[in-house]
Amino acid sequence: MARRKEPSSTTFWGRFQTQVMEPYIDGLIKHLELRFQQLGILGAFSIFGARLQDTTSFEYLKMLAQQFRTINEREVLQEWQSFNVLVTSGIMKDKSQLEVLQLMASGYEELHLLYPNLSLLAAIALTIPVSSVNCERDFSAMNRIKTDLRNRLQGNSLTACMAIIINGPPVGQLNYGRALELFFETPRRIACSDTTCKMFHK
Repeated sequence: MARRKEPSSTTFWGRFQTQVMEPYIDGLIKHLELRFQQLGILGAFSIFGARLQDTTSFEYLKMLAQQFRTINEREVLQEWQSFNVLVTSGIMKDKSQLEVLQLMASGYEELHLLYPNLSLLAAIALTIPVSSVNCERDFSAMNRIKTDLRNRLQGNSLTACMAIIINGPPVGQLNYGRALELFFETPRRIACSDTTCKMFHK
């Protein structure tokens, strides 16, 4: 009885590439393009750091002005003429893109008066989340705070608890004594069982 010829590894690899790998990668690219349709908008913020040709910068500025309606297109193009000099050969020539954005959005009155539209764009750029990780982390924090036992927690109390767990301070650095003092400054319906408690019994 003749032995069946075993397919070579190159045949398996070729079939794997055409039937599994390539369709998977094509599908992955398609889903990424559907999910992140506005990557061009994020790329347009490179005007604050990259040394771009004027035509490219103008295209990016027009794109940003169309996306964010509070930006006046004609004015932002005029602002860009002098701002570009600052970035390429002026006081900002050695700054990174992040440093330029922070300077523009920091509220320096002079920069804000000279470049109101560019300052607003810088503030927008700094507040755009680059991923949904922070949102997911915040929802996880809320689930840890608002448990089944604390299901009536809402409004200002929930907001305060969320602010503490998200923004800190770290547990080891919290001044518990001061926190209790602030807590008991507001009249409370609860009573402290310790009669020597100076915070509650004032």
